Amino acid sequence: MSAQSLILKLEKLLGLNRHLYQLAQTKTEALKTENLTVLQQTLKQEQIYVHAIKQVENERIDLASAYLNREDDLTLSACIEKAAGADKEKFSELFQSLTEVMEKLKHANKLNQQLTIQALQFVPLSMDMLMPKEQSPAYKPPGGTASAPKRRSLFDSKA
Repeated sequence: MSAQSLILKLEKLLGLNRHLYQLAQTKTEALKTENLTVLQQTLKQEQIYVHAIKQVENERIDLASAYLNREDDLTLSACIEKAAGADKEKFSELFQSLTEVMEKLKHANKLNQQLTIQALQFVPLSMDMLMPKEQSPAYKPPGGTASAPKRRSLFDSKA
């Protein structure tokens, strides 16, 4: 089997991962500006790209298996070792590019995770500020049990 079809599949995989990285950057900006519409659209697009990457990766595994004539160790490093000449150089370039994109993607996803956690921590904090818990009375009403304390809103709706 020729290395050319495997190289084309790797280039497609690289392109998909670059688009996924761009979406991760878009998601970062959406999280920073709290733009939920953009965030939802970005998440939908991310799912599409992740599905496409899984599909292309499965195809890459099949091609690498045919190229290397084995069922295990189907890594790009193994393809580089087997290849010669221009194919070896192309595999090496793709390896470098894929490694760089994956590192950037990993960093962007970690940042997005931290931003999401911060946003989720902010919601209960702001809810507690807007609706503080009412202190329970020091005594019980005569002949009954104390009812659960009600939450008072910061805003008086009777005013």
